[in-house]
Amino acid sequence: RVVVGVEGPSSAEALEFAFSEASFRKVGLTAVHAWNSPSLDAPGVGAPISFSSDEVTDEELRVLAESLGGFRERFPDVDVRQYVMHGSPAPALVTASAGALLLVVGSRGRGGFRALLLGSTSHAVLHHAYCPVAVVRTAK
Repeated sequence: RVVVGVEGPSSAEALEFAFSEASFRKVGLTAVHAWNSPSLDAPGVGAPISFSSDEVTDEELRVLAESLGGFRERFPDVDVRQYVMHGSPAPALVTASAGALLLVVGSRGRGGFRALLLGSTSHAVLHHAYCPVAVVRTAK
């Protein structure tokens, strides 16, 4: 299978690449979306008074399904499995890469010098994945 990390709408380029590769290789695709609990650590950000892991998981499943929608229609030959996991994206993707043919992740360079650098998730999976990794730049 081809594994792809899905963050949401910003993952379109990575999804396009992953679906194309899965179709070309005649294998299935596993879409992984990992989410972290709300945090009070960031300035100006507050967690909700009540926090339901199940409610957040349902919302994250919706985000993942919406991100995959058009690609499923364009690539009907690709068997898609989707997983939503609570936790950091890098460890979730590294775990999902075991036994995969390819792991696809996006990278959103922010312009200038930072555009030359990989994000923390891309960097981590390049060093720890169990299969080849494709880092797809997001066009901005």
